[in-house]
Amino acid sequence: MSKKEAKDYFKKLMDDTQNKIDDVNNEKSTNEDVKIDNNEQIQEQNMSESEPKKSKIAIATLKMPDGKEVEIPLPPKVFKTGREGYYAQIAAFVYDDEVYGGQIQVWKKTPKKTEE
Repeated sequence: MSKKEAKDYFKKLMDDTQNKIDDVNNEKSTNEDVKIDNNEQIQEQNMSESEPKKSKIAIATLKMPDGKEVEIPLPPKVFKTGREGYYAQIAAFVYDDEVYGGQIQVWKKTPKKTEE
C-alpha cells in the first residue's frame, strides 16, 4: 500500500466515521423532542457561516521509527466505566512491507471517589 493509498484510506475512514456520528446525532435529534429556546436560535443566527465546523473526531498520529507518520481517526466513545474519551480499532495499515493493526483508547481522567 503506497503512502497516498494509506492517506486516502484513512481520510475515507475519517469521513465515514464522522458521517456515522452525524447520523447518530441526527437520529437523536429526530427521535427526541428537542426544544431550542430563542437564545440558542439567536446564537446560531449570529454565528458566522465562515467559521469551520468543529470536528468531533480526535486524530492520533503514529510516528514510526523511520519518521513516517500514520494518522488514525478517533471517534468519541463512552466506555463501560462511564468515562468519556476516544477509541479506534485500527483495521490495518502497511509499514515496512508489514501489515499492522491495533487499538487506541484515550479517556478523560476523573478523580477517584473516596469511600466515606
